[in-house]
Amino acid sequence: MNPHNTTNASPTTPTSELCQYFGDGAYALAGTYGVGESKPPVKAAFLVFKDENYNGPFRKKKTAPTNIASASDTATNTISTAPENADWTQSAESISEIMYQRIQEASIPDLQISPIVQNSDRVFETGVYFHNPFSIHGWSREVKGTGGRFCVLSGDAAHAMPPFLGQGANQAIQDAYTLAHKIFEHNANCLITVKSNQEPNNTPSLKELLKSYEQIRWPPTASITLKAAFLGYLEVGGAGFLSKFRDSFFFVAGKIGLAAKVFLDAATPKV
Repeated sequence: MNPHNTTNASPTTPTSELCQYFGDGAYALAGTYGVGESKPPVKAAFLVFKDENYNGPFRKKKTAPTNIASASDTATNTISTAPENADWTQSAESISEIMYQRIQEASIPDLQISPIVQNSDRVFETGVYFHNPFSIHGWSREVKGTGGRFCVLSGDAAHAMPPFLGQGANQAIQDAYTLAHKIFEHNANCLITVKSNQEPNNTPSLKELLKSYEQIRWPPTASITLKAAFLGYLEVGGAGFLSKFRDSFFFVAGKIGLAAKVFLDAATPKV
């Protein structure tokens, strides 16, 4: 999935708001944000759509051409896919045209979206990625030749997740708390050993403590990653049945309180 981000430095709406619009194979967000005291608010639009070169998280063996032509291809009437925007530098004009075309094809209501896209002065296109949470390598490993030093992963390095539950930073903070607790426990054990000149009974090693940190944090982060990925694919449901299923699912989930439970469960610390 690739989100587009556009900003407008001269909005007319003085309040802050965020609206979401669903379409066939994509959805859009439009918002007005405050940027500081005595400064006018800024408008932004985001378009999220499924990458046509992937089946779910898996790249297709044969890359299928998109039905969206880049600005450089328009003159020659050829079709191509845009490269990943690794350095966040792209032509605002060309990407705005592509974004507007996708909005039209997805039948997304554009009364609020289009003015932002057409008047934007900064536009970015980038992919949304996530780690496979099921790995045999773990989050920590002893560095050879260092006398027992370890390299430990946390945050996105350990469990990069889609942004659709808004939990990336939250989970990274919980990682840091849990890891710090385990390191503190190891340092306390070392201090006891130095003072008593003997190692306490049943003292876990640093390797075991780091593994314990992973065992505490892996279940919630893996769960959130899978739920966020499911939510992302559901929100960009394709035309026809998938879009109708998405709309019905969100309606029912909201009525029975499932949506609130999922978001609150993800936000509840598990350390």
